[in-house]
Amino acid sequence: MPDKSASSIREGAAGANANANNNPAAALEAFLTRAGTKERTKIEKHLALIDSESGPEHGNVFRQIATRLGEMAPVGVQSVGSNNWRYFIPDGKYRKQVYALEDPGDGTLRIYLPDIRAAAVKAKILKATSEPNQFNVAGTARTLYVEPLDAESTASPAAHFKHMLGWNRTAVRVTLPILGAAEGPLAAAAEALCALAAKEWAGQAQAQGEVKK
Repeated sequence: MPDKSASSIREGAAGANANANNNPAAALEAFLTRAGTKERTKIEKHLALIDSESGPEHGNVFRQIATRLGEMAPVGVQSVGSNNWRYFIPDGKYRKQVYALEDPGDGTLRIYLPDIRAAAVKAKILKATSEPNQFNVAGTARTLYVEPLDAESTASPAAHFKHMLGWNRTAVRVTLPILGAAEGPLAAAAEALCALAAKEWAGQAQAQGEVKK
């Protein structure tokens, strides 16, 4: 029999772009439904707050990124405090965190994902600059800040991303400016980075599913 968990990862990773682009409202509703009542309430409360305090662009970008992460890591989302979320995929009988989303309220969103910088440069999603951790993105003069994180050099990592470090795991923190990000090259690049990371576990899930048939 095929592994249903493996199937959910493959379908989530493959369908993320199509679902969100075709019907963002339906994609958001599907994400909130998967999140469960408790987490849905927290996310909706956060959305109501930022919509009222920051205007529509903040809420639009948050909805866009939160939904995409939830599609590519469809097992569950867990809040940490009032403005951080952890995203998971199956890991045998357990689950593994693969993304985190942080809304620090400073005009940016911070997205945490596995360190795929080399693959992203090879895929021409990012282009290195002379400034450390600053990358050019096609279609804009603005740069994207992509900071490497590991257990050795990251002192006291916060709870929402600390489980993405250690045991041979490294991550990056992508700082996405909210102003002008919606439907723009920076948001598209951030989503592409997350999709590139998702290809790894979607491929692993497919291999595992084929073994279990």
